[in-house]
Amino acid sequence: MHNFKIAAVVVTFNRLELLKKVIASLRNQTRKLDAIIVVNNSSTDGTEKWLSEQDDLTVVKQANLGSSGGQYTSFKTAYDMGFDYIWAMDDDVFPDNDCLEKLIPHIRENYTLFPIRISSQNNPVLLETKIFNLTNPFKSIWTKIIDENDIKNPELEIDGPTFEGPFMSRDLIAKIGLPEKKFFIYGDDSEYFIRASKYGFKNLLITDAKLNRMIDIPENDSFHNWKHFYILRNLIAIDVLHGNIIVRILRPFGYLLSFLLKCQNFSEVITSLKAFFAGYFYKSEN
Repeated sequence: MHNFKIAAVVVTFNRLELLKKVIASLRNQTRKLDAIIVVNNSSTDGTEKWLSEQDDLTVVKQANLGSSGGQYTSFKTAYDMGFDYIWAMDDDVFPDNDCLEKLIPHIRENYTLFPIRISSQNNPVLLETKIFNLTNPFKSIWTKIIDENDIKNPELEIDGPTFEGPFMSRDLIAKIGLPEKKFFIYGDDSEYFIRASKYGFKNLLITDAKLNRMIDIPENDSFHNWKHFYILRNLIAIDVLHGNIIVRILRPFGYLLSFLLKCQNFSEVITSLKAFFAGYFYKSEN
């Protein structure tokens, strides 16, 4: 019989109807949660009012600090409240009712557990990275992605999970710190679990514990949008923080060239150059 205390944490921004589904699924877990913490990144769609009417939630409102700033606050809040385990959610995914119950038997020291993500078409989302490449500057950091054969196993060890559904012990946060809140969006999960691996932590994908995506990940996300700066800056920052010396020096220039070739106007060139310098000289707060 497990007597540890578990808090689920959810970061949200302007997705009220999806958030309601997430909260309902957390309330209906067959292994009851000890708390549900919601970090509201200053939503303007009625989320704040709805949250104020829920008497079983712990709510933290903050400025819109993006996904990474939200995860930073959610992890810190649950940790400071003394919970033994933290189960993290985005506001566009919800677990099956027995998801937590299926994760718990796999608990072991120095492992973070992850449910498998399921698309809206009821297919497994095969985007987790088995091996991070932090040594070869001429290949992507995401060198090997999981496939259908991998998920035939009840457990699969992976290097690169996401912040959708991680079930982690407070010991992880105590040893490695909190997510890079300055990342805002993109790559904060990869950076966090690369950092965790340096402290001896590993990740297990649990294939019979399911987490459902309500918004599918686009196959070809547009380069020409507001994420342009963060994607390039954060990719380079990860190399600077965690790559070997050759990767730190060379691969950022490869990323820059790749982005410059996609630019369609002078403004995008300037954004790419700003992102390059911000990433190349990035300083972690952890």
